[in-house]
Amino acid sequence: MKFLVPVDFTEITNPLLRVVKTFAQAHQAEVGLLNVVAPVLYLPHPESFGINTIDLKLFVELQERQKERAKEKLLGLVEFLKPIKVEPLVEVGDAAEVILEKEKDYNLIFIGSHKKGLIERILVGSTTEKVVKYSHKPTFILKGKEPEAIKRVLIAYDFSEHARKAIDFAIKLLKPFSPHFLIVHVEETIEIPLVESIKDNITEKYKEEKLKHLEGLKGLLKDAGFQAEFHIIGDKSPTEGIKGFLKEYPNVDLIVLGNRGLSGLKRVLLGSTCAELIRSLDIPLLVHRGEE
Repeated sequence: MKFLVPVDFTEITNPLLRVVKTFAQAHQAEVGLLNVVAPVLYLPHPESFGINTIDLKLFVELQERQKERAKEKLLGLVEFLKPIKVEPLVEVGDAAEVILEKEKDYNLIFIGSHKKGLIERILVGSTTEKVVKYSHKPTFILKGKEPEAIKRVLIAYDFSEHARKAIDFAIKLLKPFSPHFLIVHVEETIEIPLVESIKDNITEKYKEEKLKHLEGLKGLLKDAGFQAEFHIIGDKSPTEGIKGFLKEYPNVDLIVLGNRGLSGLKRVLLGSTCAELIRSLDIPLLVHRGEE
């Protein structure tokens, strides 16, 4: 297994690396430790609005000094991750774009999520959200309190193929930790304009099929060596349902999601449960992106 780990040397870097080290040791994984240096902005003299030879040379030297400082910091982090095999990587550009360019060589991305104010989020978004939106690789997002262990894992399940693929990946990734799985399905409370007797029959049949499916999923997890239980709850949206469930079960260490990868107008109009949970929860998340 190979992990891609972008770091920015802020306060979230050390907790992220401790989590990465735990997973890397459990899977004997290799790590690509990446720092993305922002391009140096050149502000020309107002008289000429041009770049002369001397200015350009200083511009290049400044960029190289930034890269060298980043390499030195990465080497210190490599020492911390020993004995894991680590490749330090320094690139110049937009952080999200560089991560997405590098991801093809890795099985899983680990990334720390910073809290941003509303205005900043609207104007520039978040590197983490951009990666989750466009990446085709699973992404582990460290948010909130660093987990001391992976003991209880909530799986947000909507019966889609994306959710099932997320479970299959979680089984492989979390096998060394033997967590207790909580499979949570949220039934959105939307009224269907049908004759009451027909509506009751459809609802009952649908519930029976769901229970049968969830029992099978529970059995699958138990056969794989995990403890598992499932919960069906009603709420106005999956996000609100999961948030409400977490109030009753606050000791969840990780949430597993299957991301449909909505884009364009559909994303603007409907939003994304995955994006909403990333923004609103302070719990680590494992997002598995379904192929489009």
